[in-house]
Amino acid sequence: MKLLLPTSLLLLFATACKKDSGEKSAVDGNWNFTSLSATTSSTEVVDYGGGDVEKTVTTSNYTTTDNKGTVAIGGGVMTAKGLSYTVSTDESYVYYVNDVQQDAGTLPFSFTLPPINSVTSFKLVGADSIYFPTGGFSSMGTSGASGGKYALSGNTLTMIMKLDTSFVDNSQGFPIQKHDVATETTVLTRQ
Repeated sequence: MKLLLPTSLLLLFATACKKDSGEKSAVDGNWNFTSLSATTSSTEVVDYGGGDVEKTVTTSNYTTTDNKGTVAIGGGVMTAKGLSYTVSTDESYVYYVNDVQQDAGTLPFSFTLPPINSVTSFKLVGADSIYFPTGGFSSMGTSGASGGKYALSGNTLTMIMKLDTSFVDNSQGFPIQKHDVATETTVLTRQ
């Protein structure tokens, strides 16, 4: 989870497409990146085939600090400039062998996203939903479509994404079944 979530956040504004309508929406304008909050859970299961099955569940809950950057929204496109933030939190973990808890604890976790510039396409659906046709906005490392809810209150735009992805990671030389779930809330403030 330590690498997955911050890496996925690089995708926050990383793909491009086009909005269907040329109409100006209520979210169009220039925004400051205010914060990103996340509640995460990552489960990894390793079955060595004929032996023990190991499982680790890691959870975290954080809000970014040192938030910087701007997001220009218009024509169905979000253009981020200099977007960066820092995460400093504790992750909780529970380790199991054959579904029997063996260990539990917390570990410090810190990450700084260096400034990025990127473009993401979106489409507003109804009065409170947002759709990213090619992924991009917090799609946790996948290239598929994603979506969520948005709310505009005065000069504050809040977008909430609920993410759920499962995949097999073979990078260690054996299959690791991974299931990642997160709720991410991004807040922008109108300039």
